[in-house]
Amino acid sequence: MKRENEGTTEIALHPFEQWLTERHKWIQTAAARMIKARALPDAKAVSNLADLCILEASKQESDQFERVAADTLAQSTGQPSIRLRKISEVIGINAIKDGATLDFGTAGLFVIYGANGSGKSGYSRLIKQICGSRAKEELLGNVFSKERPEPSARIHVTVGDAEKDGTWKLSGGPVPQLRHVHVFDSSVATLYFGTKNEATYEPSRMRFVSSLIKICDLVSGELTDRKSKLLSKLPKLPDDLAGTSSAKFLTTMRAGLSSDAITTACSYTKEMDLERISGEASLAEKDIPGRLKVIDREISALNIVKTMVQGWKDVLGNENLANLATARANAIKKRKAASEDAEKVFAGSPLEGVGQDSWRELWEKAREFSVSHAYKHAEFPNIAGDVKCVLCQQPLADEAKIRLVQFEKFVRGELEKDAADAERALGKLEKVLPTLPDAKAWVASTNPIKLEEQTAADWLSALVARRLAANTAIQADQIPAVDWTTLETPIAAVSDTLLAEKKALTELLQDGKRKQLAARVQELVACQWLNREQDAIRVEAQRLEMVATLTKAISLTQTTALTKKNTELAEQELRGGYQERFSKELKALNGARLPVEPKSKQQGKGKVTFSLSVKEAGDDVKAESILSEGERRIIALASFLADISGSGQPTPFVFDDPISSLDQDFEEHVVERLVALAQERQVIIFTHRLSLLAQVESTVRKLRDLAELEKQPAPVELATISLRRLGQNVGLVADMSVRDAKPDKALNKIRNEAIVQLRKLHDAAEVEEYEQRAKSVCSDIRILVERCVETILLNSVLLRFRRSITTQNVIGKLAKIQSEDCTMIDDLMTRYSVFEHSQSSELPAECPDPEVLERDVDKLIVWIKEFSGRPVK
Repeated sequence: MKRENEGTTEIALHPFEQWLTERHKWIQTAAARMIKARALPDAKAVSNLADLCILEASKQESDQFERVAADTLAQSTGQPSIRLRKISEVIGINAIKDGATLDFGTAGLFVIYGANGSGKSGYSRLIKQICGSRAKEELLGNVFSKERPEPSARIHVTVGDAEKDGTWKLSGGPVPQLRHVHVFDSSVATLYFGTKNEATYEPSRMRFVSSLIKICDLVSGELTDRKSKLLSKLPKLPDDLAGTSSAKFLTTMRAGLSSDAITTACSYTKEMDLERISGEASLAEKDIPGRLKVIDREISALNIVKTMVQGWKDVLGNENLANLATARANAIKKRKAASEDAEKVFAGSPLEGVGQDSWRELWEKAREFSVSHAYKHAEFPNIAGDVKCVLCQQPLADEAKIRLVQFEKFVRGELEKDAADAERALGKLEKVLPTLPDAKAWVASTNPIKLEEQTAADWLSALVARRLAANTAIQADQIPAVDWTTLETPIAAVSDTLLAEKKALTELLQDGKRKQLAARVQELVACQWLNREQDAIRVEAQRLEMVATLTKAISLTQTTALTKKNTELAEQELRGGYQERFSKELKALNGARLPVEPKSKQQGKGKVTFSLSVKEAGDDVKAESILSEGERRIIALASFLADISGSGQPTPFVFDDPISSLDQDFEEHVVERLVALAQERQVIIFTHRLSLLAQVESTVRKLRDLAELEKQPAPVELATISLRRLGQNVGLVADMSVRDAKPDKALNKIRNEAIVQLRKLHDAAEVEEYEQRAKSVCSDIRILVERCVETILLNSVLLRFRRSITTQNVIGKLAKIQSEDCTMIDDLMTRYSVFEHSQSSELPAECPDPEVLERDVDKLIVWIKEFSGRPVK
């Protein structure tokens, strides 16, 4: 459908296509792909559709989404015709001979004739299994054979102009391409008198929507399977913490929970842990006043250790020892400078070492003695008058007086002063260096902080090494480090614990605080659990997010809209159409007088069921209770044809003895309907009734004769074969169809082929096989004699099983009949009828020799030729 829009031509969407564009994007994608593939998706494709469904549920875009092109579904898609071409290599099917073949040829109407037990039902059961008939029966192998191979066959079909074949096995189920091939037999007939009968066909759009429903179910199953595998791995919160806020957080976790919210909920600080520990200890304490006294003593002991360690840290800390090393290096440097200066000043001194430490010490002692005792009122050195040396107490010569003045000038110089100041500063720092306890005393003193003995001893060893290095180090990096946190951390922890416990115990002495504290401890324990399982909680949050996405995706697979659409289509195309077709079929079968009509009922998801009811009667009156067997068969056949003909699929119809229990009138109408169907599609009939076969031939001949008068091709082509049984093997196709061939041609084939084979068996003394084959040939000869009576002697004026008698332009030739003709026919019928009828065991029928058979066949061939050319007198 097209429409003009502002100078451009657009394809207007058909209402069905418009409805499809309103479905979820993943469903549109599934529809587009199904149209391209002309098949339901496989497991991999279903998984991909599930991925797209998840993307749509997550509101994500993807270039994988597809849409059905406009006008694709506006009209029903034409389906190529399907024909059953051949069934070959049959294995394990009832008593049918292994390797048997049933060739259906190219005729529109194909009749398989055979007596009871010839294998017709075996082939019918096989076809029902291959096509997936709803009335298929169990397929047994040959119960008389020890070997039980799996039933299988090679199926040859024609789809359009293409020939296809493949091997079918019972375990593989029906062939999808043949699902619309329908089989009618007594089992199927009984289904139409059940309580409910689901429609076996669907119009193209209903099939399309039904396929989408199947895809939705498949994708839903895939998503549900994925969802079921997303099991929670979150550990279970202890039952005693069920009433806490943390428990509430866990039970209310939903998709969309942010990472910050999880971080906040799982927060658990050091202070909270100390509060928990002290709270638990407080709740466990029975003598609270006594415990408070113990805590005070422990705090006092702890403070002693804390003060001692802090004192060491103040002196032996990095900053202080760095200053000490710097001061030592400065004093050494300045003393070196003063000593070098002294060497220059006293270079001419008679003794070495002047200006060194020992000398300076001596000089300072001399100064002290001079100003304190020898010369209290004179400056040092006293060189006035006849003074004496304060050390040797000898009179000072002028040279000695000059040297003493030089000495004092050196000592009072800047370099010496700086050196002395630096050494005093160093001495002041060294003086405060602590004296450390021995290891045993130290380990004992660390008991209040619950430090392990080895840890305490190792730490003291490190501190002692640091203390010794402090005596000589001139650089900070020459002093080994010590980890003060080894002690500070446990000191702080024990202190905090004791103080928290003291606070909690003090509060417990107040009324109603114990219950409050217990609740608080529970909250803290729960918070600790959340903090410990934070990674698992984040994993659980991700799982919940995925579960929510899958749940949303599963909701996108709901088939409500599809089911509603199929229900609408069912209302339009199934319910009304089926009832109309049933009436039409019943009338065509001459059953319009039967008081039966179908009633329909919606069963959901677009499925419609029908039940047969008696017109103008109550619901308690069952149709099967008032109908004869033949009437039930006619109604079942009408129901069957109405049911499957609505599909519009040009697929084969298979009928297995469809008109048992029917009178002559019904039988003729059924044959006419079957021949009419054969003009539209392939019709295959299995029958053991010669009357049916004769009527089919007569009806087809009438249509062919009418077509010849109108100079048109025959509307339907008929082909027939016969199935035979030899011993325990059934389903054997006869070499020829004696009813389908002209008598002279059939007789020539018997003479040139069958009798030649018999002669070989006779000469080889194959008695059993010869008798079986000879009886079959005798039966064929007897049938051909009957055909000669009907078609040659009586010139087809009347035929068995044909209701009409044809006289126009043919009855006059009966005047050719002579008594000799009747005598010959009577002789042949008498001798060969024994092989068609039961005989007394005392007088068994012996098979004739090949020579006798050949003589009789030649005799009949000569008679046909002579009689046909005989003029009418």
